[in-house]
Amino acid sequence: MAAGTTSAGLQTRIEDVLAHLPISSTTEYSQGQTIYGPDHVSKSIYLVVSGKVLISQIAAEGSEVLLEIVRPDELFGESAFLDVPQRPEQAAALERATLMTWAISDMEELVMKRPRLAVALLQVLAQRNAEFSRRIESFSLDTIERRLARSLMRFSERLGTPEEDGSVRMMPLTHEMLSRYVGTSREIVTQYMNRFRKQGYVSYSRHGIVLYRDVLKTVFERIAVPSAEKSN
Repeated sequence: MAAGTTSAGLQTRIEDVLAHLPISSTTEYSQGQTIYGPDHVSKSIYLVVSGKVLISQIAAEGSEVLLEIVRPDELFGESAFLDVPQRPEQAAALERATLMTWAISDMEELVMKRPRLAVALLQVLAQRNAEFSRRIESFSLDTIERRLARSLMRFSERLGTPEEDGSVRMMPLTHEMLSRYVGTSREIVTQYMNRFRKQGYVSYSRHGIVLYRDVLKTVFERIAVPSAEKSN
């Protein structure tokens, strides 16, 4: 299934969830502020009202893998359903963000009273698990170049705005952020981003990224996957 189709399907599932959720209180977070993390375990489910949120996995030695950038009208924090004292997930505001919050205890009561809410939540979780499975497969099979191209296309579908010339404009994504999503070093991401720019697939600055997605999709299919190249 294409990433765009997955994104649209996930949005439909989230809309189903929101149709069964009551309005709740909101909280504002400043850019870079941690919402929850291994040292401050979440006990809530969150909805992004405005802004964007980074969801990361923190390894025991402190390294960080970027899992997702959550946009407005999307939910996150479902790991709160796991009744464990420590969880490696972390959420932080990528930019100033307003979040609506439901305590996990309230959610548990709601799903008991509203079976359709439980079904919609399960559909959201299943769709996200499918996306994570695709990423794990990409980590196993794709070269770094293919992973980066795949990631740029996915972010453009989720976060981009189509332009008249067929390109897609999206928010600035630092090479450090991309490296945490792709699973490599910032230096290697910079190397490939420079190559993509020279080849005319992408242009970028601190103000944003312009991706020539159709061209990159065509080239993506031709990028070789040599067995000798390691994923890092």
